[in-house]
Amino acid sequence: MKMTFFTKLILGLSLAATGAFAQSFCNTASHSGTSKTESSSYAEGNIGGNDYAIWYDHATSGSATFYSDGSFSCSFQNAGDYLCREGVSFGSTKTYKELDGDIIAEFKLVKQNVTGVDYSFVGVYGWMTDVPGSYDLVEYYVVDNWLSPGAPNKWTVGNDPIGDYTIDGAVYTVYQHARIGQPSIRGNSDNFNQYFSIRTSARDCGVINVTAHMKKWEELGLKPGKLYEAKVLGEAGSTGSGVSGTADFPHAKVYIGSAPTPTSSSSVNPGSSSAYTPTSSASPDFGNQTPYSSNSIPGTIEIENFDEGANGEAYNEVDGTDDPANNGYRSGTTVDIVGVGSGYGVGYTNPDEWLEYTVDIPTGGTYNATIMIANGNENAVSVPLMINGNSVGSISAASTGDWGTYAEASTTTPIRLPQGRHILRVSFPYCNADWLKFELVEADPDAIPFAKASVNQPVGKFQVFDMQGKLLGYIDMARGNSMQNVLKQKFRKSGVYLVRQGDLMQKIAVR
Repeated sequence: MKMTFFTKLILGLSLAATGAFAQSFCNTASHSGTSKTESSSYAEGNIGGNDYAIWYDHATSGSATFYSDGSFSCSFQNAGDYLCREGVSFGSTKTYKELDGDIIAEFKLVKQNVTGVDYSFVGVYGWMTDVPGSYDLVEYYVVDNWLSPGAPNKWTVGNDPIGDYTIDGAVYTVYQHARIGQPSIRGNSDNFNQYFSIRTSARDCGVINVTAHMKKWEELGLKPGKLYEAKVLGEAGSTGSGVSGTADFPHAKVYIGSAPTPTSSSSVNPGSSSAYTPTSSASPDFGNQTPYSSNSIPGTIEIENFDEGANGEAYNEVDGTDDPANNGYRSGTTVDIVGVGSGYGVGYTNPDEWLEYTVDIPTGGTYNATIMIANGNENAVSVPLMINGNSVGSISAASTGDWGTYAEASTTTPIRLPQGRHILRVSFPYCNADWLKFELVEADPDAIPFAKASVNQPVGKFQVFDMQGKLLGYIDMARGNSMQNVLKQKFRKSGVYLVRQGDLMQKIAVR
């Protein structure tokens, strides 16, 4: 995937039909066979049965030499957006479970005078289609090394980690991040998820069992799909003047076959590296339910606007009847809709009944939750709240005296909610309810919301961050001013900045 503004290097390597699961190549690898060198800013081709591509922008020079054995070498000088990659498509016909063996990748990386790198990935790359959930497309990475001085982190991938696991004696940290309106294999503006598994200790040479990683993703709740492709890759980017140097891969193979079972932990550790507790940061299972309306947190959710879906999936209605005939609203469900003022709410609830809502949370942190509720019971009742099937807290509501008198009830202590798209479940006692409101108390430390929206017609005060998430300062924008010019005048340095106003975030390139 080409990332807007970032200087990056994608070095995908060949997918071979067979290969030995041995690591002698770490000592003996060298280029062999016929070769072809490409130096234009964009080219595609095939050599020795291996498809390749090169693309770069704003570079003093760039080239790539491809060999028929699948190896290749890429050189770049002050490159802005440089990529060369090679691989084979599976055609989106099978999931990893339906292949005749494991997906195995072998690689060796030799770094030669590489400078100007701010972030980088070296490992395995690909796409999956027909993925269950809110977005049916996934771009995935298994990262074993990097060309940058430090390992990728949450600022690089755009989100907090959701867990970790151990394979072949090495710990990998897992991230999930939603990309909205970004280039994909289907076009220039698409919505999809990214899965990242990042090794905590880099290695220059090794064997990656991609199938083993996909199994661990499933244990963490990350859904697989049909494989579009699998590639060994290297990727590097700069927020400054560009990337220079050579990344040489004298050995690379990806094949389907039997491989020794990797040494791995017996269980994964969800959320163990995350700023959130494991219960609140687990990955959502959207199943077949879909949002009935757009629900953002912070904000107010109308209780009657629960997700579309079957009983037992998007909601749980115990008696299975519409006591008030739904007052003409959401008549396709068995949830009891009641009139509240000039609008609607949910009533005639029973214990064990619940409703679910797809919610978007731009900023992870602590929130106060308030519900408008009618409690005709003699005693207080509790309204439990869950995110992705795990408890985050509850609201205690005192008696209001009858079923038609509504009053606000709030959490006594703030609850923690993770950034991203999630499933919120609200469970009910005997009560009637109108709406549920969430107000941000405190954002997670150093958290920057990577929001779906971008900053349009910028006016007012903006926070400015570097690509590592460090707050650089503030700018004031007047109507008609260029944000690029204001950033350049303020910080006097070219590169890529993150600007934020409220829940809106955008990358701005300054040259």
